[in-house]
Amino acid sequence: MRKGTLQSLARRLLQPHVLLGLAVAAIGLTHLAIGLGQLQLGTAWLDFGHAQLTGQLIASLGSGAQPLLGAALVLLGLGMLTRAHSAWIFAVLLLLVTTVVEALHRRYFEAGLHGVLLGALWFWRNDFRRLSLLGTYLLSLGGILSVLLYGTFGAYLLGAGFHPAIEDLPSALYFTVITLSTVGYGDIVPVSLDARLFAVSLILAGLSIFASAIISSFGPALARQVNRLFDVKGNPMQLRNHVILVGGGSMARNIARELTARKTDFVQIVVDGTADAETPWPVIKGDASEDEVLVSAGIRHARLLIAAREDDGENAFISLASKALNPDVRVLAVASSAHAIHRLKLAHADVVFAPVAVGARILANLVEGNAIPKEFHDLLES
Repeated sequence: MRKGTLQSLARRLLQPHVLLGLAVAAIGLTHLAIGLGQLQLGTAWLDFGHAQLTGQLIASLGSGAQPLLGAALVLLGLGMLTRAHSAWIFAVLLLLVTTVVEALHRRYFEAGLHGVLLGALWFWRNDFRRLSLLGTYLLSLGGILSVLLYGTFGAYLLGAGFHPAIEDLPSALYFTVITLSTVGYGDIVPVSLDARLFAVSLILAGLSIFASAIISSFGPALARQVNRLFDVKGNPMQLRNHVILVGGGSMARNIARELTARKTDFVQIVVDGTADAETPWPVIKGDASEDEVLVSAGIRHARLLIAAREDDGENAFISLASKALNPDVRVLAVASSAHAIHRLKLAHADVVFAPVAVGARILANLVEGNAIPKEFHDLLES
């Protein structure tokens, strides 16, 4: 393997979203291993015909719920490797819950580690901006089902700690639902310390999961409606058979001017802060690797997308995301060098253009006195 390839791989592995995702997954694996070990020690006390437990199996998130919590954190860590915003939200909320629980149990070292990781997640929050409706809905559904399962089986196993005692799964499910909904009829009350700690953990986890599910699922739709109401420049996303130009650098600006001069319908996507103050063409601010941004630019009805970001890796990711949303769209990817052409072709770009390499060849032709195509004569002065 070449040195350049190793350096490129190292740079990718050292990106913040990769390191944070691996850290969350590692914490999840730790919780999973500890929780499974405690469950194995506690199975000797459990009779599935009637729940009989010493009270230590599922006392809080730190014991019997750890396999569930650990599995969730592992999945969220893997989701964060793809920069998924919804995975970041769920990871933050679950880590907040575990930090509080660890502190309540006076495990201050573990709580401190979780707190440091929470700070890092918040500091690099802008690295997790990829929105995927399907992924968001799946994570939300998985989180809701997980907390329902945790509440139901936890209440069933700790049934003797309630008044009246919970002796069947329907009653445990009933207690879970009324607890999470904050109705609290008062007909089933936790009386033992373990049952009360379990009820506290259920409320903390439940409210966090439901809040994050609502925010991640309905937040983008609400934001789009607000933007539509206050969009004074009109909605350029009504275009069909148009071109989407991605990038805000000098190359993208020159492409935009050429397309404007040729009266080609196009929409430009730029990262916030890189666009010109006023442009005669429609501009969308956002990350073109996010499905929401591409959809708002009309990717489903576009005929061509030009990936002209200054980073080859970003252009490759944009090409993959565009093809996933509209397999029929043609992608023209701009390469920073001739060496990147092959990698961009692997990302399903239909055409890869390396302007630096093309310019070098034209310059070499000038040096050797060879003829230059007529369409470039207006760019030469001799």
